[in-house]
Amino acid sequence: MSGGPNPGASDDKEYGLLGFIEGRAKNIPDPDADRVSSYPHLVAREFLAFGLMLATLLVISFLFDAPLEELANPGKTPNPAKAPWYFLSLQEMLHYAPPFISGVFIPGLLVAVMCTIPYWRGRMVLMPIIFLLAAIVLPLLDGVLWAGIHSFAPGFADATRSYGLPTFIMLIVAAFGCAKLLLSPFFDDEARVERLRTRLFLVFVGIVFVMVMIGQYFRGPEWRWVWPWQ
Repeated sequence: MSGGPNPGASDDKEYGLLGFIEGRAKNIPDPDADRVSSYPHLVAREFLAFGLMLATLLVISFLFDAPLEELANPGKTPNPAKAPWYFLSLQEMLHYAPPFISGVFIPGLLVAVMCTIPYWRGRMVLMPIIFLLAAIVLPLLDGVLWAGIHSFAPGFADATRSYGLPTFIMLIVAAFGCAKLLLSPFFDDEARVERLRTRLFLVFVGIVFVMVMIGQYFRGPEWRWVWPWQ
């Protein structure tokens, strides 16, 4: 039987694209080589931190009594009536800005801005941090700007005082100014942006801490300034 060509076979060779490229294929580094999964690495650390915090609080609660005052007396209101320490920074702002700004608008704005921080990218990640600083500092200047407006338009200033118009104006100007500033070449360096983000947030926390200390130790009757040793 003669060995003729197999009609089902083909002598044509198939080549992939790499068959026509001289040299060796380059090893592409794995972009996830320096990363680890959230579980168990991050979750385990979070549970460890939670357990240590809970144990510390339990020990403190057993060793020290809570600094509670006597039972409330409706016929005797303390002067001054101070809020809990975590609200003292906002109560301190009431000394400078109208109640709507310090008690409603600014607290809501701080919570809203903090919730948006994870969604900012690049240089614009500084925008919510700077705006947090502006939201906590500018109400302290509300009275100064209101006095300036009152000097040439007293009726308008008095009519808008309860709504904190000066603070709204300053926040709008600050928002546009921050956005314009962040577009400058100074913020092209990602490492610089990360350092600034951390430092600015620490400044924000420091300002809140200072306001808490002022409200706790430097405010006396009628919310007047007093020294701790007086």
